[in-house]
Amino acid sequence: MSEAPTHAAGVPTPARPQQAERTPQQTQRTDAERTDAQRVEAQRVEAQRVDGQRTDANRTEAQRTEAQRTEAQRTDANRTDAQRTDAQRTDAQRTEHQRTEAQRTERERGEQHRTDQQPTGSQRADQPRTDHKLSSKLEDEWQAVQYEFVDDPKSAVRKADDLVTRALEELNTRHRSLTKQLEGNSDPQTEDLRLALHRYRELFKSLVAVK
Repeated sequence: MSEAPTHAAGVPTPARPQQAERTPQQTQRTDAERTDAQRVEAQRVEAQRVDGQRTDANRTEAQRTEAQRTEAQRTDANRTDAQRTDAQRTDAQRTEHQRTEAQRTERERGEQHRTDQQPTGSQRADQPRTDHKLSSKLEDEWQAVQYEFVDDPKSAVRKADDLVTRALEELNTRHRSLTKQLEGNSDPQTEDLRLALHRYRELFKSLVAVK
């Protein structure tokens, strides 16, 4: 056996331990353990990646759901606003119609009062103007019927039928009145005949020139 080397001072240097040689079985075991560790690490990395993708997918789905809910709320709000606007427009039309009706009724009451206060001779002279007022009244009522068709078509058609019936009755009444006036005047003057012809002309125009 060889002696261990010594330092210059004469102190022996301890010998370096020799490493034991690894057997093939130990090398294979180490490689297998390294392979298992790498597989476990790869699985952990893959699991983290899958979890990240799942989290991103869940976040995207939540954002899509929130966007749909917001859009639905906006659509409902727009629909509600449109319905409110339509209701307000309908109420405004109904109010305007009621105000027009009230004004016409008040005007007719005043005209009727003035007519009742006039003497008989004036009533005969104002007959054309009275006929014109009646025609205007019927025309106003017809306009009201057309407006009402938007809210209640059936009621509007019933009122239209009633309005036509009244118009025909009014024409018959005016015709009978003209005939009675002529028959009651045994010696009509030229002015009386001129007025009668004028009234017949207005009555005829009402029949053949309905607007």
